[in-house]
Amino acid sequence: MDNNNRGDLVISGSGSASGGLYANVKINGEGKVYGDLQCNQMKTNGASEVRGTVSSESIIVNGTVKIQGRVESGKINIHGELRSGGDLTCRDVKCHGSAHVKGRLTGELVDLEGELIVQDDCETETFAGKGAFKIGGLLNAGEIDLILYGPSRARDIGGERITVRKRGLSAMLNPFIARLVPHLDVDTIEGDEIHLENTKAKIVRGSRVTIGVGCEIDLVEYKESFTPLKGGKVHDSRQI
Repeated sequence: MDNNNRGDLVISGSGSASGGLYANVKINGEGKVYGDLQCNQMKTNGASEVRGTVSSESIIVNGTVKIQGRVESGKINIHGELRSGGDLTCRDVKCHGSAHVKGRLTGELVDLEGELIVQDDCETETFAGKGAFKIGGLLNAGEIDLILYGPSRARDIGGERITVRKRGLSAMLNPFIARLVPHLDVDTIEGDEIHLENTKAKIVRGSRVTIGVGCEIDLVEYKESFTPLKGGKVHDSRQI
């Protein structure tokens, strides 16, 4: 973005401002922005609200931010809570807190260490990390590598390499996640290489499938190999 003729927007304490084109936006305290916002960087510390859309090369959230419309960004770092009232499009999302997307999430990387809720589909090249998530539609990624720290749900999951593991609870994560039982609930999982733990699914379909401890799968369909490990339950399996 061109910085020429663009000033900064700074709100300290409690205040409000109009949307528009800015170089940098910084909100310390309680701030409201009325209208669409376009900037190079947006950084919030405290509680803020944007009653419009946000387009920014970088967004840093410390505290809470509520954005009424869609969000477009190159990088988002969440260390508190972000709520988007529309689709979220971002190259790299690092969520070390909580993110709620009332729409679709699309990008290249989702690095999760906390909670992620997406109302519709989530499509990204890599979906990795540890935490809990709820995706109302399809989770689609080339590489999915997850360590579950709470109950998680997606309608369907598709990818090339899919790994779902369960780890012991950690005080590093938010206390509300640590109180919950880690498991994944999904209708169908489809990929090339699949390794699952603590997963309940109707159908798992892949080339090389491993079903581990804590799983309950109605049907496994595999092309090359199927490995059932001790502690998992598979009701039916067949080679296709």
